Amino acid sequence: MSIVQRDFTSYVVYYISESSVNVGMPQDAEIDCFTADNKRAGIIYFYPENVPLPSNCNTVNGIYLYYRIRRFADVMTMLKEEKPLYLYLDTIKKFGYIGTSIEPVGEQEGI
Repeated sequence: MSIVQRDFTSYVVYYISESSVNVGMPQDAEIDCFTADNKRAGIIYFYPENVPLPSNCNTVNGIYLYYRIRRFADVMTMLKEEKPLYLYLDTIKKFGYIGTSIEPVGEQEGI
């Protein structure tokens, strides 16, 4: 098994307009994730229901994870309320996720 994990501490959100589909951008939204020293850790893409999801992958620009747009609010909540966060990818099975470290119960970082 080949595992890649990249911590990230900041992000930039792009919520893409419908017209972008016409110029080859099939995703509805994108979140670029960055390390503490502002290097790209990866990108989280959100696709409409009717577009096939690409396989998660590890690139020179970090880990690319692909979700349906219906998961966007859940991911945004996690980014706003949890820390530390990381991107994880099994490069053989193409299984990936956004994760947190072990945290105390009731910490409520977002409150």
